[in-house]
Amino acid sequence: MLKIVFVIFLLVLSIVIIPPALAQEFKNPSFSENLVVAYNHQLRMGDDTGSIMMVKTSGDVEVSVGLQSSSNDEFKFSNSIIETLRQEPIVNSIVFTNKEEIDHKGNLIGCVPGVKSGNQCILINLDFEEIKKFITDEDKKESDGNVKRVQLETKKIGESLINDINQAFNSDAKFHSVYIQPGKDNADDERVIEGTVSAVYIMPKQSSTELFKKISQSFISNKISGAGGFYDIAKEIASDGTYDIPRYEGQIAGPSVTKSTVAMTIFLDDDKERYMLNVSTKYINTINSIGNIWPLDPLFIKELNRSDYFDNEFTPLNSILDVLVFTDEEEPMKITSANSHVIKKISSIEDITKKGWFFEKSHGNFVAGKFLFGDSKSVSSNELKFTISPWDETSPVMIQSSVLEKSDEPYKQDKVTEEEIVQDKADEQSQYAILAVIITVAVAAAIYYMKGYKSKH
Repeated sequence: MLKIVFVIFLLVLSIVIIPPALAQEFKNPSFSENLVVAYNHQLRMGDDTGSIMMVKTSGDVEVSVGLQSSSNDEFKFSNSIIETLRQEPIVNSIVFTNKEEIDHKGNLIGCVPGVKSGNQCILINLDFEEIKKFITDEDKKESDGNVKRVQLETKKIGESLINDINQAFNSDAKFHSVYIQPGKDNADDERVIEGTVSAVYIMPKQSSTELFKKISQSFISNKISGAGGFYDIAKEIASDGTYDIPRYEGQIAGPSVTKSTVAMTIFLDDDKERYMLNVSTKYINTINSIGNIWPLDPLFIKELNRSDYFDNEFTPLNSILDVLVFTDEEEPMKITSANSHVIKKISSIEDITKKGWFFEKSHGNFVAGKFLFGDSKSVSSNELKFTISPWDETSPVMIQSSVLEKSDEPYKQDKVTEEEIVQDKADEQSQYAILAVIITVAVAAAIYYMKGYKSKH
């Protein structure tokens, strides 16, 4: 089963690396918006045991929008519910979601295994390291004593909080189960309980249109909901328009689109609460080719606009488009060109004043890029296009930008040998570290829905 991986904000800024000329202008407001478009061209589909079940003829694309803030003025949760949750330091997060998944047989299932389709959930997620402290010597003598203890204590904590949570969300969720996220080896009892532990409460499912409207009216300030940008995209996805694509009903062969899912998450694992509203949908069997990547096509728009929230301020890191592309192991790829500026490195604010692509991973079975707006308000579909071609795993990787200035050269990796691929991964980690210092990371905003990709890559 896919692992639950929650978004992690890195709110660290280093004044040392911000040029004095820009330090006065650079802003890092509490609100950020993130759009993730993931192309999954892994056509060899198997079950949980790894055996091959079928070969697909077309790939899938998943779209997710995340709106995030650390301000109670922007995500309007009462002080009383936050204080109640803080009284249980073992609680990491609360998730209210109508999320459904598709299992390897094509069936729709609920938010976690055992929850049937047609339900929505409240997940009370706990710190496993703290839960383990409840395990007694007597528990350890029983073959499944550790798991039983974790289940018992998790339910006890969930029951102490659910009435206040139901009141906050105006819901009536009832206890369903304790979900212990499996570790790497399900046969090992010690590993089975090494993952996320959740008290799961369920209620009849609401449509995403209803749930998005309810959450927006109850918890999202007009400063966000009335400012357009990625919020409007999230609202449109939640409306479940099909754009003449058949609705997914368990078929495997033909193109289809799933109903959208909505999640509202309160993160409590830091000193300051963080909030995220996420909307996601998936188009199945719709990607015949990944030679040309047009990130706005799955959104059926020609231009991507930032929120008016950021007007008249230099906030280049608070609106981010992430594009992820996955292929089968036998089909490595490389990015060859982009229709806009290519950011070669991110070591200072000067590197991100001009809008363009920063490709975190340019070759292999997984490529990834962030589009940063710089000081721009919008970007067109044509500007966002980039191209991908097959890669022999040894030839140089070069990314040609259509807007390179005369003095510039394409991004280039002169040699790509097996040893250098290992070094390349280390270099990428260095880039990530630099990026984390100067950016509120938004790439993981949708990993809650794309955790299967995350676990493989």
